[in-house]
Amino acid sequence: MFGKKKENIQEIVTEILLGAEIPGLGKSAEAAGAVLEVSEEAGIFTFLVKNLPDRKSQIELDAAARTRLSERGVDQSKIKIKFDAPPAPKVETTVITPSAPPSNTIPGVKRVFAVGSGKGGVGKSTVTVNLAASLVKAGYKVGILDADIYGPSIGKMMGLNGRQPVEVRGDRIIPLQNHGITVMSFAFLIEEDAPVIWRASMLNKAMNQLLHDVEWGELDYMIIDLPPGTGDTQLNLSQMVKTDGAIVVTTPQNVALLDATRAVHMFEKVNIPVVGVIENMSEFICPHCGKPSYIFSHGGGETLAEASESALLGRVPLTMRLMESGEKGEPLVLSADTEDPQVAPVQSAYAHILQNFLSVIAHID
Repeated sequence: MFGKKKENIQEIVTEILLGAEIPGLGKSAEAAGAVLEVSEEAGIFTFLVKNLPDRKSQIELDAAARTRLSERGVDQSKIKIKFDAPPAPKVETTVITPSAPPSNTIPGVKRVFAVGSGKGGVGKSTVTVNLAASLVKAGYKVGILDADIYGPSIGKMMGLNGRQPVEVRGDRIIPLQNHGITVMSFAFLIEEDAPVIWRASMLNKAMNQLLHDVEWGELDYMIIDLPPGTGDTQLNLSQMVKTDGAIVVTTPQNVALLDATRAVHMFEKVNIPVVGVIENMSEFICPHCGKPSYIFSHGGGETLAEASESALLGRVPLTMRLMESGEKGEPLVLSADTEDPQVAPVQSAYAHILQNFLSVIAHID
C-alpha cells in the first residue's frame, strides 16, 4: 500500500468499513446507517464510525474490516479505526426487572469487564485473578469484585481468606488490597464457613451495594468475577452497572462448551458484548516429565470463539504450580520463578491473553 495515493487508501478503507457485513445485524455497516468521519495527520488516517447500535456491532465490524484490510494488503499501521459511544443498551423489561441506581457507572472506574463461565469448575476465578494481576504487571490500576455471593473464592485466591476487618467511612465501604489489586468480596463480611441462604432480592441488594457503596478509587479496569450459571446476578448486572464487555471461560470438553455457549447467549440477551473466550485447562503439563496431555479434549475454546464471533484470547495450561498458587493466594503470573517449567507456560499464556485482550478492546477508548 505504500505505493498508493493517499486518496486511494482512504477510498479503499471507506469501501471496506461501510461494506463489511456485521454478523449480529445481518447487514453491512452502511445498510445499518453507520457514517464515517475521516481525518489524516502525518500520514495516519483515522476513521471514526458513528451510529452503530451497540458495542457488539462495533467489535464485529472491527474484526470483519481488519480481515478484509489484510486481504487487500492495506498497511494497518497507517490506519486507526475508532467508534463513537453507542446508545445505552436496551433491556427486555419482560425478562429483567430494572433496578438500576441513578448512575449506571462507578465513579473513578474507567472500564468494567465481567468474567463468566456458564458452569462451575472451569477455573473462572483463577482466570480472573491472573488476568487482573497481568494488568497490574502492565502498569494498570485494577480492582476485582467477587460477585459470587453464595460461593465466593476470590478472597482466598488473593491471599485474603475468610472474614476480614473491613473499614467503613461514613456510608462508604473501604475495599481491601493485595498484590497491588483492589478487592471486594462478600466473603470478607461473613464467617468463612457460614452459608448464605438468601432469596434473589437480597442477593441483588448486596450486589448493588458492593458495586456502588464501595470506595473503589481510581481504577483503569474493574474485573467482575461472576457466579456460574445464567441467573439473577448475571441478568441484573446489566442494570446495575455499565459493563464494557464479557470474557467467557471454558474448558475444552463438550459438556463445558454447552454451558459456556449458554453464557454467551445470556450476555447477548442483556446487551453485554463478548469480547473474547479463554480456554482454561487446555492441557495438563506433567510435573515429572514435562510433557503435555490433553486430559479435557482439545480445541473447544476455538470452537466457542468462532460460534460466538469473538476472539480466542488464549489457552491456559493446567500445572501443579497453578493449582498450588490458588491455594496459597498468590497469582502465578506474579511468581519470580519464571524459568520453572510449571510456571513459565502459564505466564506465557497470560502474557498472550493480555496482549489479545488489550488489542480487542482498544476501540472502546
